Amino acid sequence: MSEGSEKIERIVNEKLIELMGKIRVDSSEDNMIAVLKEAAVSKFIVPVDGGEGDYRFHAVSDSKGLKYMVVYADSDSFEVAFENKKDKQNGVLAGFADLIDVVMAPKMGLSGFVINPGSEEVLFGKDMLKMIAAQMGIGGDGTAKVGEPDRYPPELKKALEGYLLIEPTVSDIWVRLMRENGTDRLIWLIVANAEGEGEPLKYTLENLRKYCLPYLDNMDAMAVSCTEEFASAVIKGVKPFVSRNNG
Repeated sequence: MSEGSEKIERIVNEKLIELMGKIRVDSSEDNMIAVLKEAAVSKFIVPVDGGEGDYRFHAVSDSKGLKYMVVYADSDSFEVAFENKKDKQNGVLAGFADLIDVVMAPKMGLSGFVINPGSEEVLFGKDMLKMIAAQMGIGGDGTAKVGEPDRYPPELKKALEGYLLIEPTVSDIWVRLMRENGTDRLIWLIVANAEGEGEPLKYTLENLRKYCLPYLDNMDAMAVSCTEEFASAVIKGVKPFVSRNNG
């Protein structure tokens, strides 16, 4: 996690906020999956007290006494939540994988986390996060959930080489296969070395995902930046599937 609310970039996450609003009206499986996909590639602001190495996270309890860490999906919501606080509230920047790590730490005693409490308010429980962690290849028992496929879709390599010719902000692309924990559902993980951050980076990644879909043998895909913690772990020591440097 990056420290210091005064030092971190402003977070917008317009698409995530919009999808979270839809869930308040219609909590269908399709809408929840859409939120999950967007949250997995988003950054969040976590309000904290104390200093680096001794952070104390904010939490809320439900009627059963279960504790959920509080996080915010955008800077505006974070600032509104603490606008009446006498002293400035500190916050740290965290990716989705960071949040999972904190929730899964036994000493924390957390049952999940809640995004934007009091407004859109979407809750991720521990059981759901365990499944997502396994799909991302982070945490858990160390069993490999992301790996080298037996075969790649036949037209994918040529298609991605063409993509590098038309998208100058992307230099390397890795392609891995993810298996959902406890099921046979497979999804392609597209990891990109892409320039930019925030909304422009998310736009590039979503365009890359859509570009790949016609070449993936009717399977779904998730496109993420190689700077994300879980993505950098699953491509460590792996040669890019296509690279601008290799022509």
